[in-house]
Amino acid sequence: MSMDAYIEEVKRRLGGEAEEYIAALSERPKKGLHLNPVKAAGIDISSLGFEVKKLPYGEGCYEVLGGSPTAHPYYRAGLYYMQEPTAMLPVSYADIPEGAKVLDMCAAPGGKSSMAAGRLRGSGLLVSNDADRSRAETLRENIVASGYANVLVTNMRAEKLPEAFGCAFDVVIVDAPCSGEGMMRKEPQAALDWSRKNVEACAERQKRILLAADGCLKVGGLLVYSTCTFSEEEDEDNARFMLARGYEEETLSDPYLAAARREIGYKFYPHRYPGEGQYFCLLRKRASGGAEARHKKLARAGKSDLAKLAEVMDVSGVEIARVGNMLVSPALDADMPCLMNGVLIASEERDGRLTFSHQAATAFGDRFREREDIPLGDDRIAAYLRGEEISGYARGVCAVCAGGHALGIGKGVGGVIKNKYPKNLRTR
Repeated sequence: MSMDAYIEEVKRRLGGEAEEYIAALSERPKKGLHLNPVKAAGIDISSLGFEVKKLPYGEGCYEVLGGSPTAHPYYRAGLYYMQEPTAMLPVSYADIPEGAKVLDMCAAPGGKSSMAAGRLRGSGLLVSNDADRSRAETLRENIVASGYANVLVTNMRAEKLPEAFGCAFDVVIVDAPCSGEGMMRKEPQAALDWSRKNVEACAERQKRILLAADGCLKVGGLLVYSTCTFSEEEDEDNARFMLARGYEEETLSDPYLAAARREIGYKFYPHRYPGEGQYFCLLRKRASGGAEARHKKLARAGKSDLAKLAEVMDVSGVEIARVGNMLVSPALDADMPCLMNGVLIASEERDGRLTFSHQAATAFGDRFREREDIPLGDDRIAAYLRGEEISGYARGVCAVCAGGHALGIGKGVGGVIKNKYPKNLRTR
């Protein structure tokens, strides 16, 4: 398929604005980040050595104008998540109260899940799902870095989720797989691959995902539907599909959204808004739904387990369960296969010793009895992230921290911190 076919489609949609949109596709992609409101409380993001501009929506949402946020150790410590600016819009405007149960159905790599977890602030439950196993693994890694304990990561096809959970959720986020017009600045090949046939195939797949979302949402719950594309078939038509099933649109009065308003929902073109492009709508479920699925209770950790954990970290007030040889702080009492159920704190070896996980540090680093806190700018931070042993005075299992924020696990022996940072995360 040539680029000409896509240009003709753009002219049909945008008329006199088509040239401005096409010119915008040749510009450099926009970068952004959002803060983790739990870990980054009190942090001055402008003091970290890269240039940012506060976006006029959402809590802690910024456009990155210069520098490299991923080079700062606070990125590895989960204080912020890199996400292009328009992708932050749907969750920024969604009503996600603390204590809610939230499902992100197509969650990888984790940007919208990370934002939703921030809105929950450790309360309620977030189920982050992706049907693709490799993408779900990336999703799990990003959730681990954020440090939230109330998250369940699953790897299920959308149509299996109602069977597993029933109508359990107050909010369901569907950031649907799409024809990807919002990827064209980052991946020019996407324009060459565009076709009407692919748009129609995506729209049908999105409808199937939306029907599954309906089977997971409580009556009165909120459906957050978004895509990173601009075709009416994938955007407004799918919103109308849900309206016909008994949903009502929730409109927004923010002046920032005025130019993005469509008959249903909001569409953000890259020549009008900073970012790569996004469509979203907020739909409230009014029709009746099914029952919530029931799950078996996980066995709670015994006194001996808690005593072993307490030698390394303060576990007071933390709900801990045993799953086989693993000690976890569960997000959900679930008997289904999942990639992550809350926080894996430690695994018990055959001799009874505990091996503490990287996730224990990212979630509970401030509870460790031994912490090796390295000042920002110290060369030992980069050495630790490369997987090297570093000097330090912590003894035994410890949280290795940069500027007060945990990066991972170490073990202090005789003035040396042995490195337990995961090999797949190490820098070169």
